[in-house]
Formats: sequence, structure tokens, C-alpha cells
Amino acid sequence: MSNSLDWKPISSAPAGKDLEVSFYDAGEYHALAYPCQLDEGKWRDRLTKRIIDIRPTHWRMWRQPH
Repeated sequence: MSNSLDWKPISSAPAGKDLEVSFYDAGEYHALAYPCQLDEGKWRDRLTKRIIDIRPTHWRMWRQPH
């Protein structure tokens, strides 16, 4: 994960906020390229509102792409 100081444990993720989330797969961390929100214990793609089936490990506040 880039700039690991910004990432926080997923257990502290706030609900209803635009977040960047990362997950661990095949020995590497990956960050999703779109904002997500925690909604009643489920993760949603904030843009489409669809539930996404992931088990994120870390989060940080979403930053607009450059």
C-alpha cells in the first residue's frame, strides 16, 4: 500500500463517508479505484450504490484522482 501512514484498520471505518479501501489478495494489497461507503455493515460502490463483495483490510478518506 502506498503511503501506509494514511491507512487505518478496517475496524475503525466510519459509515456513510467516501472511503478508499484496500484488500489483501494473492500476497498483495490492492486499493479499489472508486470511492466506497460502509452502509449497514455492507460495502457499496458510492457511484453506483451497488453492494461490492470484498473483505477490505484498511481504509483512508477518499481523495479525488489527480
